Amino acid sequence: MWTRIDKPFSPPQEVRTALTTLYDAGFEAYLVGGCVRDFLRGHVIKDYDIATNAVPEDIEKLFSKVVSIGRAFGVMKVIFETGYELEIATFRKESGYQDHRHPTRVEFSDVKSDASRRDFTVNALYFDLKTSQILDFYGGLDDLKSKKLKAVGAPQERFKEDALRLLRAVRFSARFGFHIEKETLEAIKAAAPLIRKVSIERVRDELEKMLMHASCRQALIELDQLGLMENVLPEISVARLEQKKVWEQTLRALSSLGANIHAEPISFYWALIFLPTLRLLAIENRDLEARKIATRLKLSHESLEQMTYLVRETPKFRDVFSMREATLLRWMREPYFELLMRFHELDAVAFDGNVAGLEFVRSIYAESKRKFALKPLVTGDDLVKLGMSPGRHFTEILSVIEDLTLEGKLTTNEAALDYVLKHFVK
Repeated sequence: MWTRIDKPFSPPQEVRTALTTLYDAGFEAYLVGGCVRDFLRGHVIKDYDIATNAVPEDIEKLFSKVVSIGRAFGVMKVIFETGYELEIATFRKESGYQDHRHPTRVEFSDVKSDASRRDFTVNALYFDLKTSQILDFYGGLDDLKSKKLKAVGAPQERFKEDALRLLRAVRFSARFGFHIEKETLEAIKAAAPLIRKVSIERVRDELEKMLMHASCRQALIELDQLGLMENVLPEISVARLEQKKVWEQTLRALSSLGANIHAEPISFYWALIFLPTLRLLAIENRDLEARKIATRLKLSHESLEQMTYLVRETPKFRDVFSMREATLLRWMREPYFELLMRFHELDAVAFDGNVAGLEFVRSIYAESKRKFALKPLVTGDDLVKLGMSPGRHFTEILSVIEDLTLEGKLTTNEAALDYVLKHFVK
């Protein structure tokens, strides 16, 4: 079960300090989970986790600043003077899963019991920093070498315990290029409907981790192949049954992201995968249907607004050559327009390759920004000085003057006031 690793593991100083503190107090303590997996893969480690036989009360005594984030589960957060935060969890075993997500009984135990409750063998590896050895109860090291994703113990039980593991399997498989072991694969297919038992917030968060990674196309394919798509993204499943091209366009859009995925807001990626579906199902009410989907996924208000803006506005690029100049310039001034341009490029390439409208907009965008910065030729105060009474008609007048200014038909305050006198003052 113990394997010595010659490759040096150099976690942050705070992590080393925490381990040393636990060692000196006579406790077992290991680095565990994703940090060990990614260390062995030679990938960047984002988070470190420590598992120990020290209970929460012990951890509170050993460290000066400790926050309980799940005392009943033995999970504590240690905050260092540097601001670094580190989760330390007590070895535990769990049982009595009633909602396919949370255990009803938790007992503090030993490292072997702790390993038995984990999801996949590659995540059930414990690294002892003192000896540079890895404790491996379930063959995770061999699975890591062969790029195999295998459930710990009986896969059917692991997925019944926590149905969110169904999506985690897809994410790990797609992101790391792992193949899912046969028995684990069949268990995922059989348990796929259980994902409906998990809160939409947790499902959404897991899907967003897939969407925000270069492997998002492969993840979507695996969701479909494993029977999870119809349970987490039913709108896309329904649309593809009606028209195969919906699925093809969705995958092409994700292919265009490639390895050069940008740090766009999450709304960008939601809009990208749903737009082919919305084209088919909601030709006249695309905005409304997008809002329904965003609401079902419980997206934030900002994400909902961005997503609906993107799916609503992207068709307008097809009409830019017939737009009045002022209308086009006003459109280009909208807050999310630069995001929209990046979005439309991906969507247009996936849809029909027509980017003529986008290229035209880009050719005039820099000049349009200069026009946006121009001070208005006429203000409400100017209209009052002309003897006009404030009211709703002021908005109409100022809008007309701004249109003419943007189109270069009015260039001075005098010319603008003269236009007002001729057209709006009786």
